[in-house]
Amino acid sequence: MPTALDELFQNVPQLPSLPRAVTDLIDSLGKEDANIDNVVDNLSHDPNLSARVLRIANSSFYGASRKVGAIDDAIAMIGLNALRTLVIASGVSSAFKNIPHVDLKAFWQNALVVAGLAKRIARRTRGKVNPEFAYTAGLMYRMGVLMIHAAFPTAAATIASECKDITVGERNAIERNNLRVCHAQVGERLATNWRFPEEIVTALRWYADPADGNASDTARVVTLAAQIALDNTHGRHTDEIAAHLPQSALTALEISADELIDDIASVADMQRDAASFI
Repeated sequence: MPTALDELFQNVPQLPSLPRAVTDLIDSLGKEDANIDNVVDNLSHDPNLSARVLRIANSSFYGASRKVGAIDDAIAMIGLNALRTLVIASGVSSAFKNIPHVDLKAFWQNALVVAGLAKRIARRTRGKVNPEFAYTAGLMYRMGVLMIHAAFPTAAATIASECKDITVGERNAIERNNLRVCHAQVGERLATNWRFPEEIVTALRWYADPADGNASDTARVVTLAAQIALDNTHGRHTDEIAAHLPQSALTALEISADELIDDIASVADMQRDAASFI
């Protein structure tokens, strides 16, 4: 018998897919010996993606000191890891079009802020969490929400009206009550289908339940990043946001809320940079 998750995927009019250049880079995540020539060659065969990547590389998001005119220039300017996450971000965000009741520009701006925060927080974990994995998981943390809107737009609109987004776990509970499945499970399935590394798949599944025994440290980093972004949206001040962070995530990562004050204060700058990315 199909599960609620199976039914959701069957109900999506067209499942999102990724360009070959993006899937190849997903395969290389976490590997320091990725072949740069292959990266350049794959992107050269996708002119639309290449143009988008170069536009972003030249934006204030990356703060290039000179104009970047080619993919190999972009690698030299911002580094392979940054280019890899840029291409994945560009490919994933372009995979979703015309989602009912969703402002996609606002959605991806929020995702980029969470991704940037997750990367910063990961660097504070003293090697516990790979910053590149944290960034990618942060970028995709609510990808399942888009799938729910695509599959069940009326139910998704009801969920959106009920959810106040006070905590990262709130939306999951409302989704389960309405659909018997939550966006974290949907994101896990989609990331698995797209062959993302297991660390990212697990982070998407458990970021909203940081105290669960299945939650990984990467998931908990995304928890903190997402909660900071939510609280910022609600107009909380920096000290209020720090006080509202889930203690279970902080304890597991062996960091304090005080260590994240600078990251919390950086959200406004991240929002401006994200606007130039979209």
